[in-house]
Amino acid sequence: MEELKKKGLMKEPGLAVYHNRKDSKSGVYSFEKEAAKLDVDSESLFKSNQTAWDFFVKQAPSYRKTKIYWIMSARQEATRFARLNKLIIASERHIRLF
Repeated sequence: MEELKKKGLMKEPGLAVYHNRKDSKSGVYSFEKEAAKLDVDSESLFKSNQTAWDFFVKQAPSYRKTKIYWIMSARQEATRFARLNKLIIASERHIRLF
């Protein structure tokens, strides 16, 4: 932000919005967060299906990041398992989930 100000790229309306932002509304999207990782059990289950795992690791980092976040962001263990299973089945068939 400081760099933008020094370059004169920030105008008053933009500065006002920036200063009035709420921390609770910042960093809520998956692309704004640190990359999530599968837990040990989930990764082991995924790797046990070699075809699915090989397909998954060949995908773009952005795809892998969003799918892992989708799985790990589930609140219930059952939901995490269901999402992981859906990704494994799709990856085994060489299909990308959207």
